[in-house]
Amino acid sequence: MKISFKRAPLLLSAVLAVGALTVFAKSSPTFDIHTSVISKAAQSEKGVILVLTERGEIAAEAAYLLLAQVKQNEGYAPLLLAVENEKIAGYKSALNLPDASLPAVIFFTKSGKEIARVVSARSAMNKYANLQDSVS
Repeated sequence: MKISFKRAPLLLSAVLAVGALTVFAKSSPTFDIHTSVISKAAQSEKGVILVLTERGEIAAEAAYLLLAQVKQNEGYAPLLLAVENEKIAGYKSALNLPDASLPAVIFFTKSGKEIARVVSARSAMNKYANLQDSVS
């Protein structure tokens, strides 16, 4: 009986530590992305097309980019993540994206495995817009 009383504080601290880690993990960008992709994938036929962008005017452009991808890739569920500027670094880190890569388009299988990505989409959109302006 003495042994169990000595282990009780150790057991209690271990349970509290695991609980704290679980709360931290559930608030991390990696957990958010994984959860969002898996839940969307369950609703799709083939997988998920994720577009990650900052909030603001660029988010509207990213939504059009996602719409175009969904039309070209039937069976994939769309997922737009427009993240606050304070949190965007964590999301880029979780997805191993370089700084100038937003909006980013990432394709996932139905099981949540990444299969393709297109980054630096903003610079491509700007070049396209400049090309259209010069043609007009």
